[in-house]
Amino acid sequence: MRTSHRPPHYLAMEHISDHDLECYYLGLLSAEGPKAEALEEHLLRCRECVEHAEESDRYVDAVRGLLIRGNFDLG
Repeated sequence: MRTSHRPPHYLAMEHISDHDLECYYLGLLSAEGPKAEALEEHLLRCRECVEHAEESDRYVDAVRGLLIRGNFDLG
């Protein structure tokens, strides 16, 4: 019996979620996995998601920088 692998939702023209973009930039998606490949393919076709991805990339970099410097207030 064959099972079909359903591609991530953004292959069906939905936009990429914040969560998926953050996971991508944090390296939590396998670089050669189907979800990362689908995300990258979608970014080639969707200018709106590219702009959103750039915002997510800046956010992830800012959080990393704060964590590295220890420049954060927990309460």
